[in-house]
Amino acid sequence: MSEYRSLLRILSATVCDTWVDYNGHMGDYAYGIVFSDAATAYMDRIGIDEAYRAETAATLYTLDSRIGFLKECHVGEVLHVDTLVLAADAKRLHLFMRLINAAGDELALCEQVLMHVSRADGKPRSASLPGPSLERLMADLKAHSTMERPAWLSQRIGLSRG
Repeated sequence: MSEYRSLLRILSATVCDTWVDYNGHMGDYAYGIVFSDAATAYMDRIGIDEAYRAETAATLYTLDSRIGFLKECHVGEVLHVDTLVLAADAKRLHLFMRLINAAGDELALCEQVLMHVSRADGKPRSASLPGPSLERLMADLKAHSTMERPAWLSQRIGLSRG
């Protein structure tokens, strides 16, 4: 993908010692934390922030997520998550995120599908995004619509034959 400079820089974080596992580098669970935090940062960007969630009892739920691990991350390393909106409709969004270090090395990739859910009646139910949030989401989708889709998205998980 040649247009990484056009992706949204949605989150920056530093690898903390609690993210490091028995192998001496960031554990797989910690990549999940970083990408989950990045999804929350994107929610904030489009107005599904803490105040909205408290006032409406609505939020985004993760329907599907996949992480590809490329390189190790170590304590103290500065990480950035860049985001691309791949698709969206009135209730759902499909995101691609890449985790890079300060040098720009790709460390991990993540794909997520999220859905707007209301719990206002006590049970979680899909619900349309509020107008301003949908407008922001669609503006990001439009801005990203001409960008090349990362080849990683077409790869399936599994064992190669050979």
